[in-house]
Amino acid sequence: MATGKQILNKQLIALTNGKKVGEIKDLYLDDKLTKIVALYLGAEGLINKKHFAMTRANVQVMGIDAWLVTDSTAMPAETLPDADRLLLMSEVRGREIVTEGGTKLAAIEDFIFNDDGDILGFSLNKIVVQGPLAERKAIARSVISTTGSTTSAMTTDLAKAEAAQVPAQV
Repeated sequence: MATGKQILNKQLIALTNGKKVGEIKDLYLDDKLTKIVALYLGAEGLINKKHFAMTRANVQVMGIDAWLVTDSTAMPAETLPDADRLLLMSEVRGREIVTEGGTKLAAIEDFIFNDDGDILGFSLNKIVVQGPLAERKAIARSVISTTGSTTSAMTTDLAKAEAAQVPAQV
């Protein structure tokens, strides 16, 4: 289990030749915020900036110090499958979570992933409620009703959020 912050800046090493492919600069997530779909490797160029990525399917080992990948070739980020629907983890950080009635609860600070890259939950900051949610400083992904957008908050049922088990953060 790892957090998003622990994954960032990990080295990517190709299994075929041991070559360093790059570093994980950000993570592409599916639009339902359930899993890692691809890795953002950064950009090159000043005028015609090109963004590079690698699909999660290329990752064979998610190691402690580095991730091992099957191919040393990065692809242009815009050529990722469903690229227009993917979300960068950095763009979701800070997104508010509110109750279904609209009461502010907290904001996303980080992501909690299992060893397969599935999102298990979120660590929280800017918590404005008291109780189990505030004590844990985390919320399970399973109790998020809607994932929101750049202009709208995520929603949850507060009772379910307080009752749900959240994986321990590493």
